[in-house]
Amino acid sequence: MGCLWFALLVVSLGFDCAAQDVHLRQEAETLLERADSLSTPHQFHSYEQTITFRSFSPAGTQQGRFTSVVQGPRSYRDEYEFEDYRLLVVVNGTMVADVGDRARAPVQVRRMTRLNHPYTARFDESDIVRSIQNNELNGRPAQCIEFDTVKGEKSSANEICIDNQFGILSRVRANDETVTNSDFFPYRGTYLPARIVYEQNDLRMELEQTKTETDGPFDADLLTPPPDARIIGRVCTVYRRPFGKFMPQPNPGQGGANVEVMVHGTVRTDGTIRDASIDVSEREDLNPEALQLFSTWRFTPATCDGTPLEIPAEITLHFQKR
Repeated sequence: MGCLWFALLVVSLGFDCAAQDVHLRQEAETLLERADSLSTPHQFHSYEQTITFRSFSPAGTQQGRFTSVVQGPRSYRDEYEFEDYRLLVVVNGTMVADVGDRARAPVQVRRMTRLNHPYTARFDESDIVRSIQNNELNGRPAQCIEFDTVKGEKSSANEICIDNQFGILSRVRANDETVTNSDFFPYRGTYLPARIVYEQNDLRMELEQTKTETDGPFDADLLTPPPDARIIGRVCTVYRRPFGKFMPQPNPGQGGANVEVMVHGTVRTDGTIRDASIDVSEREDLNPEALQLFSTWRFTPATCDGTPLEIPAEITLHFQKR
């Protein structure tokens, strides 16, 4: 289900907008808005889901598995496995219980969790639409929107492809990531990919998923936390995300490259950072500096109905002229 999994905290820089064809952008926005609206299943129904995934990186080939048994929006049991990492999440009404530490989840588990949600996107003023091309992906006709994203001095060429028949996203290349969906199957008024391929720098992941509606009797024991579970909280009526109070970026250098390092950690209830780790890095020699700098960041903590709580966060550090 993943409803209470990871809140992403993203820090970005300002940018300027360049001129573009107004009618072309309007066409691209219409295609994307339609794709977003078609990507969400109609209404809710209980279901069972399994995702098996493989990761290919400098660490080698690794495997994981995710299973979810869902009775309602606030009644589900999620189990995560990846190498020696294990996490069980049970949500039953207002009760939320964990076995394992979600804050220590490997990057592959966090990427799988994000990919499990319907992918929606939108253009903002940093995106400059260049063209809309007819293309073919995995043997299926698609329309591909080619656009540039300009942030400060950095410009990247990106692409969003929309399946002609189903009208949903089949490939997204943006933010130095590529997500390719294929082998679609019908589910609750939309189509879901049975296969997802994720690529970012030297990390590649291949996901295979099944999702089936369920009817009939439900085993209530599935929503009973095991004896070693930790009751971590309850479903929030009012949630407030953490806000940065002290978030220094790296000092500029004298080199010729602008480099980004993505870091993951957990914002404690006192606003400090624990368990900082590198998610994605363009330069390994900058990793120690990135971790040390991120450990100095301070936030007002996230709160659930006024009570502080820990929350995982991902941020991007921008090394200029390094």
